[in-house]
Amino acid sequence: MTKDTTRKLTGAALGLVGTLLIWQTGAAIALYFQSAGFSEFNQVLFDPKYSLRLLSAMAAFIAGLAALTERRGGAGLAGLASCLFGVQTLAMVYGRGHVHHWQSEAVYLIILTALFLALVTTNGLKFARERDVAQA
Repeated sequence: MTKDTTRKLTGAALGLVGTLLIWQTGAAIALYFQSAGFSEFNQVLFDPKYSLRLLSAMAAFIAGLAALTERRGGAGLAGLASCLFGVQTLAMVYGRGHVHHWQSEAVYLIILTALFLALVTTNGLKFARERDVAQA
């Protein structure tokens, strides 16, 4: 498998993970509104459990699109997504302490970090190859 194919598959996987996370976050917010009503919209919007997860999911989705279409910046956005998701997971770990609240977040964090590292290594090899061709 070539490096371009690996980068495109990594981008597709990032896009799918981002889409899954956006869908899960949207469903959680919808359930919250169904039970509590819209009176506390600002509280939900700025709650790290939802806001950081939504920002991270959107960054992962856009990073996947950037990697899939071979645009620059996909690796940086994937790193941002992993970082935001890590902060959100750590906030959940220190906020509640029960494993069942944050164990799925830790699994998604591992997946996002692995995809970020795969994207960084394939991008690094691509740009090194382009630099070698330009110098020759």
